[in-house]
Amino acid sequence: MGTPFVALLQPTQLVSGYKLGIPHDEQPANVPKLFCDAMEVREAVFVKEQGVPAENEFDADDSRSCHWVTYASINRIVEKAVVDSDNNIVSPQRSVTKSVPIGTIRVVPFPHDPHPKDGGVYYDGKLIGIKDETTSVPEIIKKHEAQNGQPKKNGSASAGEHVGEDVPVSRPRPYISDRSTELHDGKEPYVKLGRLAVIQEFRGHRIAVILVKAALEWLKKNPGYFNPSIKELGLEAIGVDPEDPIIPKWNGLVCVHAQKQVVGLWEKLGFKVDEGMGTWWEEGIEHKGMFLRMDTQVQLIPSSQF
Repeated sequence: MGTPFVALLQPTQLVSGYKLGIPHDEQPANVPKLFCDAMEVREAVFVKEQGVPAENEFDADDSRSCHWVTYASINRIVEKAVVDSDNNIVSPQRSVTKSVPIGTIRVVPFPHDPHPKDGGVYYDGKLIGIKDETTSVPEIIKKHEAQNGQPKKNGSASAGEHVGEDVPVSRPRPYISDRSTELHDGKEPYVKLGRLAVIQEFRGHRIAVILVKAALEWLKKNPGYFNPSIKELGLEAIGVDPEDPIIPKWNGLVCVHAQKQVVGLWEKLGFKVDEGMGTWWEEGIEHKGMFLRMDTQVQLIPSSQF
């Protein structure tokens, strides 16, 4: 494997052509190739490895997010050498070097949906039950599948009612006050890292670290990128009180909804578990909320609050 390199795709109107549940290499030509490369990695990791339904892997945040993809230059033999009976080379071996996507991550701008409920079990972004002492996560999922169709082994729902459909046009999200947690006051705007994935054969080479650092470095250089424009949107669209306008502004707070098995990785990168957010499950996978405070050289909340 050659030295990996990282490419960035800024927010784009993917919704104009992306088809739900359809493999990355069968998408319409107007879908950006870099995004299809990101989906190639996500399909391999989340759909094939972890069993996430294919039609659930693309969501409404993809079109408004920044996406990074890591590539590696791979040399592959396309034609073996041919030798005669005397072991003389008749036709030499042929190989080609190709850049292939091996990892991806995205940054989702504010505003966000409310923090997940502690003990919540989510499917396709929707709360389908609460885990308690009498009900397990598998039982909640099994009940949901019985009512809505059980996913196939390849990740597509048996009913498949949304497979092949165009992605619905996403509308601006309102700026809301959320419940406060240990590391978030429920009001401060934050960006969210997500969909971090590395192809299995390339794990152990710090690809995930390269991706996270690339995203954080970009955020540090572009702290105002996601701040809303009053000129373009107007106060009403932003959802602020015209009498007492407080314009949402990102001040360096970064969140991640981390799968349980990779909490340690995020901790090494400076993130802290937000115990006040609790534990929840997405597509059957246990998650924890984590936050990082970046120094963006803008007005920050005092670190003593952490």
